[in-house]
Amino acid sequence: MKLILPLDLVADIEPHLPPETEVVRVDVEGNLDGDASDAEVYFSWFLSRSPTLHKILEAAPALRWHHAPNAGVNHILTPTYLERDIILTNGAGVHGIPIAEFVITYILAHAKHLQELYALQAERHWKRGFAIQELTDATLLIIGAGGIGQEIAARAKPFGLRIIGSRRHPQELPNFDKVVSADEWRSLPP
Repeated sequence: MKLILPLDLVADIEPHLPPETEVVRVDVEGNLDGDASDAEVYFSWFLSRSPTLHKILEAAPALRWHHAPNAGVNHILTPTYLERDIILTNGAGVHGIPIAEFVITYILAHAKHLQELYALQAERHWKRGFAIQELTDATLLIIGAGGIGQEIAARAKPFGLRIIGSRRHPQELPNFDKVVSADEWRSLPP
């Protein structure tokens, strides 16, 4: 089998491929380092542009499967792309937990003044009187209550936060106290 891989990913993916797999590398402009005419698989990188994608489609007429690591694929579904019989898969849901954990980390770092505390620790100085916040009964607004937003809410709820979500089509969701429409969050009281 032959597959097309972005230059940025070759070093991470190629060592895990079966030995009989051939790899054609592609740069961000769609320039290929070999013959892709019989390539069956294309693993793109985040937000590949239409001209790049069309260049790859033209060079790979045997392409049967395209995997995009991002959740949104609307930018991929151009008329040129839709003319082809290609299975398109994406990375929806893959990034929810790691991103949610980073968000919780930064919420806690802000509330507990970790950056300032680390600096004082490095100076071997102890300071009293920090306005350290507790998260209990604070409000967290999550703009975009999709997969990642729902993972954030699931991790934030045990801290006792009041959680408000925003999405195009509001609906009740687990761990959210309220879900409003995409722009309605702007008029919520502070």
